[in-house]
Amino acid sequence: MQPERVRQNRSKKSRQIVSAILGAAVLGAVGILPFASSPGGVSIAGAQTLSDPVKIGQPLVNGATTDVHILGFNDLHGHIDGTTPGTQYGRYAGGAGALGKMILGLQRDYKGKTVTVSAGDSIGATPLTSSLFNDEPTIMAENFFNLDFSSVGNHEFDRGAENLLRMQKGGCPISGCFALTYPEQNGGRAKTYPGANFPYLASNVKRKDGKPFLPAWGMKKLKSDMGNEIRIGVIGSVLQATPTIVTPSGVAGLEFLDEAKAANDAAKELIANGSKTNILVIHEGGFQSASASKPGDCVGSLKGSAIEKIISKLDPTIRVIVSGHTHTEYRCVVTTNGIDRLVTSASSFGRILSDITLTIDSVNGELVSASAVNKIVENSTNPDTASRRIEDPNKVDADIAAMAAYFNAAAAPKANRIIGKIGGDMSKDTVLASGEIPLGDVIADSQLESTKTTGKAVIAFMNPGGIRAPGLIFNQISAGEAAGEITYGESFTVQPFGNSLTTMTLTGKQIRVILEQQFTGCQTQTVTRILQISAGFSYEQTPGAASCSDKIGKITLDGKDLDPAAPYRITSNSFLATGGDGFVGFNSGTDVIGGEIDLDALTAYFALKGTVAQGPGNRIILK
Repeated sequence: MQPERVRQNRSKKSRQIVSAILGAAVLGAVGILPFASSPGGVSIAGAQTLSDPVKIGQPLVNGATTDVHILGFNDLHGHIDGTTPGTQYGRYAGGAGALGKMILGLQRDYKGKTVTVSAGDSIGATPLTSSLFNDEPTIMAENFFNLDFSSVGNHEFDRGAENLLRMQKGGCPISGCFALTYPEQNGGRAKTYPGANFPYLASNVKRKDGKPFLPAWGMKKLKSDMGNEIRIGVIGSVLQATPTIVTPSGVAGLEFLDEAKAANDAAKELIANGSKTNILVIHEGGFQSASASKPGDCVGSLKGSAIEKIISKLDPTIRVIVSGHTHTEYRCVVTTNGIDRLVTSASSFGRILSDITLTIDSVNGELVSASAVNKIVENSTNPDTASRRIEDPNKVDADIAAMAAYFNAAAAPKANRIIGKIGGDMSKDTVLASGEIPLGDVIADSQLESTKTTGKAVIAFMNPGGIRAPGLIFNQISAGEAAGEITYGESFTVQPFGNSLTTMTLTGKQIRVILEQQFTGCQTQTVTRILQISAGFSYEQTPGAASCSDKIGKITLDGKDLDPAAPYRITSNSFLATGGDGFVGFNSGTDVIGGEIDLDALTAYFALKGTVAQGPGNRIILK
């Protein structure tokens, strides 16, 4: 067990946090709510609007109880100010300033009986203001609002496992320190990045030698209303499939284990260390399905989802789950084998905060009941004339807003540089029936242009998940530029990962295999992902075909059939080139050479073309 850590919160009141390598909890009996049955002995119910109550358990008759509040969020993704996150249910919401103000206010209101947690992806896939400085500003913001624990998310590994450890411990990146100082809660400024004040948790991530990569669990000690000590255990976990959706080099040397088994092992350790009320904070969740009737519809979000399958295998002592990853808002009760579990998810970008009330037996520390509300983290009511919101200073924490302004100013010279023009909107959400994204056409063309001379490339592939919202919007005015002009910062929002281009040789047959790997169930693919392709390359697609081989028909390059035996030079980003997103076929490439950063290729493409038109969307032929 790691030594007890004593830290100061913003109001200088001390609090105790205990972290360990493994851990667990015993919860009191909870009552059964009336749920509709679903197949497989699993029942799902819960809120369909923000005002719907969601609760498990029953009041403790003639007993003393203490309420402890879990304040949970997920997928902040570096939105340190409120100009980028978008809306939530029609209200301007999100950003660390507004999220921090709400969290700090609730911490005061609840007189310190809080545990503040993140379900991962605070860093990675972030706006330029955070990413340009290696996402250090985001960790500093989370320090400001007294985050207690965070599970790792898949994007925490974007810059590699060792960099994640640096984000925890502090210090400079390999490339050297930034010429910045770092605002601290006491009003001072650190000369180097000081690291996270909270522990990252990863119960199901081990090194290949079996040693833990990070602590599996943490514990916070609080005083009950009677004055005796109660312990809240927090187990952290990330989706087991993380290696399939991050750059393989970023997780080299690590193993990602079954989420439920690892959580159950951690629960046993927490019991042994005196915690009788424990929660699971996991970077995995449920997607809103097309059949979901309302925002937050629990059946539409969780039925058949990855998180439902994990919950069904959890130890009975784990009754409360804070989830993430899917950017969905929900508060649900999942009942398996007669055991109710409360599960929440808080959308993304700081737009929602989950406030979970744990009612705990003050005498023995066991959970009596749990309920949850999801609160919109409103940051403004007045967007400006360019439809880009202006944060209301009354809705954001002044210190976090000042820190965001500091890093925004440091990033501005690069962010506001005009790189070119577009002829009309190129939305990331414009997806054709074939899966082709016209913006994806443009990105693939830029990568082919970058490597057709140096790498002799004739085809380029782009993964759809690497294209981030909102896209390139004609009337998006971020720095006073004219309509249609695109800044470096806007282009960065579309391609924030900093992958390098990689060119290799594949045969026509190997290219066909890669195209087959786009579909669920074909080789290692778990979710259908349609690659974006460059000009001159085209193929026929039949997604409903029974066999993987029949899903891909005729393939042509410059109007000629692709020769299965002939070699072709192809380009992808480094994420795909090393088998990311399940495209293991790229690992068969030979004569591999590196290229420039993908965003630099897009920037150069704009400089070459001047005004760029939306892609034609006719390269994938749906049959």
